[in-house]
Amino acid sequence: MLLLPSFSTRHIDSDKIESVSLLGTIHRRRWKWNPFDAGLDMVRLSETIWQISHPVVGPQPPEVSGLYTVRLVVNHSPQRQLKTTLSSKTNGVWDLIETCDGRATRNINFKVDVSQSLTFRFDSSTMTLAIAPSAGEETLHHVDTFDSFELNGFPWDDLDMYEKFDCRVKGREFVKDSSEVWSIDVPLRKNGGIDFRADGVYQFLISSNRDEDFGFSGFNDGSKSLVQGTGFGSSHGSSKHSGCTIQVFSDGVYRFNLYSPDSIDPKFSVEPSPSNPSLPAPKVLNQRESYQLLGSIFADNQFDPTHPDRQMKLMPDGVNYSLSASVPAGFHVVNIAISSELFLDTMGLGCWLDLQDSQPCQSLECVTWHGKPHELNICFEVDADCELNFIFNPDTDRLSIKVVDGPALLAPVSSISEMSLVGSFEDTEQMEAWNPTSSLNLMNPLLPGCFEKVVHLVAGKTYNYKYVANRSPWALVYADYELDCHGFDFSGSIPDAADPSKRSLKRFGQLTSHGNPPPLEFTATHTGQYRFYVDIVFGGYSVKPFV
Repeated sequence: MLLLPSFSTRHIDSDKIESVSLLGTIHRRRWKWNPFDAGLDMVRLSETIWQISHPVVGPQPPEVSGLYTVRLVVNHSPQRQLKTTLSSKTNGVWDLIETCDGRATRNINFKVDVSQSLTFRFDSSTMTLAIAPSAGEETLHHVDTFDSFELNGFPWDDLDMYEKFDCRVKGREFVKDSSEVWSIDVPLRKNGGIDFRADGVYQFLISSNRDEDFGFSGFNDGSKSLVQGTGFGSSHGSSKHSGCTIQVFSDGVYRFNLYSPDSIDPKFSVEPSPSNPSLPAPKVLNQRESYQLLGSIFADNQFDPTHPDRQMKLMPDGVNYSLSASVPAGFHVVNIAISSELFLDTMGLGCWLDLQDSQPCQSLECVTWHGKPHELNICFEVDADCELNFIFNPDTDRLSIKVVDGPALLAPVSSISEMSLVGSFEDTEQMEAWNPTSSLNLMNPLLPGCFEKVVHLVAGKTYNYKYVANRSPWALVYADYELDCHGFDFSGSIPDAADPSKRSLKRFGQLTSHGNPPPLEFTATHTGQYRFYVDIVFGGYSVKPFV
């Protein structure tokens, strides 16, 4: 059984520093940027000192660059992140600043020359982070300047889904126009953008030095603001953060501008290129105007944020938003959308709050969070038909779920206890094709988070499949997400999946838990038994002949 994050309100809201987590690319774990993952905690040595050591890999092109980036989180609270500025960094020491939204600060960025062990030591009395390299001080270098910026994401309509967000692809570099402005011209289409919508909505990120986590994402304040140190998987994860998102209304060439990337207030804009001055200006969608409750609690259009019945209403307190719904008994999945636009990144489960040994009760509360591509949706069970009231606080990103009337009880999904292999396999006494709730598809549990299943396959046949947790109705799905810059196709299978290296994860792909992604695929080389293996802690997975 793998427990999902759960903390007390007292811990997360404590004014004192009770825990410190080290987030960042030094980890192999899927949740390396998840502030709620207790597996990222540092060890407390004294009242003011926290310390931990981690191995890092030196440059191994093209998968591993030797570049790393980290930040700290206090008490597992996304609103208490510790980052740095461009000043006061010498000899492996960084001054830290506590920030609630990440603006005006940077991650702790560095480069190593060789593979080695690094010791991270945080001193809360001086608010500094010191990094001691085992191979000597001369092998670790502060990264304070950026030589390049790259545009990554859906504006590259003609590239496949695996290449769109890959900052290593050539030809997407911004050109420096002046000391404060960088730009790049790109053709966009009114029916282009996010593929299955084709409505001119484009989401993008800006990387630095060909490293996504050194770059920028959007800030939902309606002012075209950027937040530094937030790549595809390293977003701060609040409803204030998402990828930069725009909509165009005519085909043509548009200019993407990056303003003052080295300042405390970087900005972006997208405008018609001077070569197409008559084009209508794109609309920037990065702002929080409204909130929508989405999920299986509705009979139709369950995840459509534009449906009028999904709108949460502002409560008299002027802060919280609420919606009540009649909900049938059973397993349910919900999340929160922003401004009726799915691609401002829906808010899923960060952590449960104040669980009483996971016993059924009449109210639940959680901190919501989005951390593409590894977040989970908010899943719970209700034992009887009832009326539920959902209240969302965008200041704290907390969601409460309460039974309005009757004796119905709620139970949170607080662990991953089962995993199923679900796909285009033949219906037999051992398998049931594409049925995520069937007991026939259950895998054998190994270590917490690790599962295996042996299946008979036919030579030359290509099988499509996904991994589904807790026999949920496609609510807790693990597959390889094509936009995370890990792997090159859906047929990845890591040779050392039981203990995957950073390099192999990058090369072959990594399991993610974002929504219900496209299926994986495997073509059998011979007729016989094959072992499917999955590790949802590191994201390694493999299919190998069983002998």
